[in-house]
Amino acid sequence: MPAYVVGRRAALELLHSEEGRKKIEKIFIAHGVQGHTVDELLHLLRSHKIAHSELDRGKFGELERTVAKDIDSQGVIILLQAVGYWEFEDLVDEPKEGETFVIVMLDGIEDPHNIGAIIRSAEALGARGILIPRRGPSMTPAVYKTSAGAALHLPIVKVHNLADTVERLREEFGFVCIGLAGEGEVNIGDLKLSGKICLVVGSEDNGLHQLVRKRCDQLAKIPMLGKTESLNASVAAAVAIYTVLNQ
Repeated sequence: MPAYVVGRRAALELLHSEEGRKKIEKIFIAHGVQGHTVDELLHLLRSHKIAHSELDRGKFGELERTVAKDIDSQGVIILLQAVGYWEFEDLVDEPKEGETFVIVMLDGIEDPHNIGAIIRSAEALGARGILIPRRGPSMTPAVYKTSAGAALHLPIVKVHNLADTVERLREEFGFVCIGLAGEGEVNIGDLKLSGKICLVVGSEDNGLHQLVRKRCDQLAKIPMLGKTESLNASVAAAVAIYTVLNQ
């Protein structure tokens, strides 16, 4: 499970070291904190493109009570990575000739329970890795808990830009990229897929970002036979993974 450290000085020590920066998952800063140390902290975060967010006093207080115990956090809490991320090339170069190799890309999915559930389903059903945006969701304790341990076993890769990554997967590595969308041209079960496949899953509310959608090879839908109009993102991902791997 991930660990937390607290305090401005602890954050600066991590940020000033390349090895320290690699350990950071995300830094949370309380709204309104000020001072030279905070200014330096924000400068380093932006310079090194480290994920961070400003929380209102209420939410920060809840987090502080949970993870800081009796230590004064000084308005800064650092979430450390529980496990190292894979390199993009190490994951996509892995497929062997003739095998069906499925990876899953998450576009706009922020809820940690959805992310954890997708990771759990992906690992259980035989997908080979997860791609998430570098500036997007964090691997919080809620993600690890919901994944029931799968997040410690399934390769997870952070990428800078999802749309560009879709193009790289297609052009450089020979993947077929299928975007899940309710308005897709074909049912996911009617596709005859093999080899290297990337399933791109968007949020239930907003779906796929426009540029990501355009760069997919095809948009596919899960047929809805009841009165429900859509599936939760984690359920949709599980259905799609199972369908593709068991054609």
